[in-house]
Amino acid sequence: MFRRGGIKSGDYVFVVQKEGNFSRIIIGRVQGVNGSRLNVIGTSILPRGLIERVQAGRAGERSKQVLSNPDPNNCIFLLIDRVEAERFSGEIDQSISKAIWINENRFFVLDGWIRENLPDMFADVLTAATEEQRAQARASLLEKMNSLYEKDLKDHVYAVARSTKIL
Repeated sequence: MFRRGGIKSGDYVFVVQKEGNFSRIIIGRVQGVNGSRLNVIGTSILPRGLIERVQAGRAGERSKQVLSNPDPNNCIFLLIDRVEAERFSGEIDQSISKAIWINENRFFVLDGWIRENLPDMFADVLTAATEEQRAQARASLLEKMNSLYEKDLKDHVYAVARSTKIL
């Protein structure tokens, strides 16, 4: 999904890097462009929880599809389970990795999920072993949701909480 003229410095991107059967995603801002190479600063995200569920045979077809072909529209399935996230600063070769332009609001929503530790909080609720643990995890998540100040992020988190039947 390229805008007219392609990706340029200052744009926000969602990058998919294949790692064997799975993909790592990178969200960030382009600092420079050199041919097919993008210099990106942002966050690298490995959907550890979803990978483990797929490997254990506990994931549905939709989860497998999202894991093998993530994009900005389906990546929420990666972010409602445990992730490994780290700062990223490096070069992306668009001939090897898929880079998709995203708008600034989408970037800040995705970045907010990581910054606010929402993947772990959702995973705690969805994988709780007992009803008591689920209630405690749900209360912590609701407290976090109520404390969010970025409107787009808050709206998005509430929508996901409703769709996962946490609310």
